[in-house]
Amino acid sequence: MRPKLLIVGHVDAHGRHGLAADLRAAERLGAEPLPVVTAYSLGKGSGPEVLRPVWAGTIARQLSAALDQEPEAALIGILGRARHARLVAQQVRNRGPSALVLAPMSSAFDIAPLVNTRLFAAIRRCLIPEARAVVLTAANAATLMGASGESLDDLRGIGQKILGLGAGAAWIRAVPNESRQIDIFIDQDGSGLLDYQATNEDAEMHTSAASLATLLALGTKLRPAVNRAHRQAYSIDRELHPV
Repeated sequence: MRPKLLIVGHVDAHGRHGLAADLRAAERLGAEPLPVVTAYSLGKGSGPEVLRPVWAGTIARQLSAALDQEPEAALIGILGRARHARLVAQQVRNRGPSALVLAPMSSAFDIAPLVNTRLFAAIRRCLIPEARAVVLTAANAATLMGASGESLDDLRGIGQKILGLGAGAAWIRAVPNESRQIDIFIDQDGSGLLDYQATNEDAEMHTSAASLATLLALGTKLRPAVNRAHRQAYSIDRELHPV
């Protein structure tokens, strides 16, 4: 039987980001996705103009039904309200798998103008402590953590702050480093800071997070899963969205 992956996130009107990307990654890598819709992003252009949250009761019912299936891992994506973050955190804490990947910010658009800033505080307080790994980009890590992210040292500090809140690891993507971009991975066990291979714009951050969560569901250890997730995300996106 295929391992089950709980995927909590938003539906994107264009079909490339959000749950659509997460479902593609999970299915291509061999997991059975259990989707939970938290919000809908709406807009006429390339980026959404509105993020419309689903009612909390609807999220709770979806989540309860998905957790009844006993997923091996979970991916928590975009949430629309602070109380939704608290609701999801409580449910996964009580009934969810220990292998939880948190990717609460979009690489496709700036979520900050579309939500109340209380959401970010709730994510920091309630969801980060539950996460095996937190996946962010350099552009949105500072927004979530309420810290400066202008330099490599700033972003290393953000990674350490994420660990200080209780997460097992922080994977910060697309970090400027002289003439190229790198990924930073920091965890509790090994040497601390690892610089990973250069990122590619074609590899969606959410596809990377979904690939990582799927690999954890398949039983892959965290560090090898991060290395594989980057490559898998690039391959999946190039296959589905050729240049």
